[in-house]
Amino acid sequence: MGMTKRMTTLVLVSSILAARFAGAEDALSLQQARALILSHSGTLRGAQLAVDAASLAAQAQGYAALPKLSASAGASYGYKFGPATTQPANTLSGSAAVTASQTLFEGGKISTLVKKYGYATEAARENLRATRVSLIGQADAAFFALLEAQASVAAATSDLDAAKLRQTIAQAKIDAGILSKSSFLQTAAETSGYETTLVLAKKSLASARAKLASLTGLPAATAIAQIDFSAYDGLLAKLSALDEAAIDKLANDVTALAKANSPALTGYALSSQQAKLAVTIAKEAYLPTLAAGVSQSLSYGDVSGYSYPGSVSLTASMSLDLWNTKNAVDSAFVVAAQADLDASQGETDLELGLVQALYEWISSAGAIGSSTKALQYAQSNYDNVLEQFKLSTATSSDLSTAEALVSTDETALIAARYGFLSNLSTLSGLAGLEDGSKIAALVP
Repeated sequence: MGMTKRMTTLVLVSSILAARFAGAEDALSLQQARALILSHSGTLRGAQLAVDAASLAAQAQGYAALPKLSASAGASYGYKFGPATTQPANTLSGSAAVTASQTLFEGGKISTLVKKYGYATEAARENLRATRVSLIGQADAAFFALLEAQASVAAATSDLDAAKLRQTIAQAKIDAGILSKSSFLQTAAETSGYETTLVLAKKSLASARAKLASLTGLPAATAIAQIDFSAYDGLLAKLSALDEAAIDKLANDVTALAKANSPALTGYALSSQQAKLAVTIAKEAYLPTLAAGVSQSLSYGDVSGYSYPGSVSLTASMSLDLWNTKNAVDSAFVVAAQADLDASQGETDLELGLVQALYEWISSAGAIGSSTKALQYAQSNYDNVLEQFKLSTATSSDLSTAEALVSTDETALIAARYGFLSNLSTLSGLAGLEDGSKIAALVP
């Protein structure tokens, strides 16, 4: 029932959001894109089914500790042909039986298996959570890539417009005989170069649109909401002001948060617990198993009448091939040791990945500030050089250099902004979080 409800919810979310944005009447937000991608993911549905399967397996293992009951019933009718005898020609008989059996002692194997299957269920749930976090990371990456591609197209369009303006002025100058033909040809060639850049930027945009459309199920032309970068001004200022000691403290805080939330680390811990229980189960093979059984029957025959046969049994069994048991125990110890090693290595890898992602995030925050200032200077310089070029006090090469500086700095700012968002998404994913609010809250 729970699985059916989850599936129904996912389908409803998908249908509602897809219907809303099919006509591109509203801009698709990042949160809505995430919801659509989650609702369309077969991988997520598979992880949900795995949770249900593990839960049912654990439930079935729990039933193994209960008494085993069975019932049977039968009847027969006998007849014969031939000369008359002293026995009746026809006979009727029937019987019914109820049997119960219960394992009295098995060294604790059943209870240990119940724990092991419980850990397996928890591991499946953590895998489901890890899948959600991973899909949200994919949603963020696709969404930010599309926004970055749109910004790049806008920047390339602006560069081309500036180049066309320079070419128009150059044309007027060459018509007036105050500009050399080689300078004009250089201007035309650079305009063509900016046209090529715009074509490539549009191709990247189309690819980014197709990627997001394939993940969300929406048309590629669906409008998406822009990011308000001013909302990050306070956070950027705090990140830029961090000294080395503050960064070290932030790294420690982020690592602690990740250790408490990471589904990967939880999965390693659960695997280690399951491996330790496997050692216990293997050792329990050295112990005997004691079981009791009760059977009660009711029989009837038209010749013999009623009877009430019954029995009580008590059996003990034990495997005597102790060499196989020892081998199984030794093998379980090896698996447990490997699980502990994997958990330790996984924690080390996570800490390293977190620190690297944190420094990249902080670096991109600093790059936004420096790129913004550089672009402001480049734009101001371009405006001055453009006026000088109109007055013939600056050459075409001077204006070309100024244009290129604006283009370079604008591209750097775009990369820094979306790199900042992508790095925060990566950092959140490593910490097992679905958004970056808790990471941002740790910044002093």
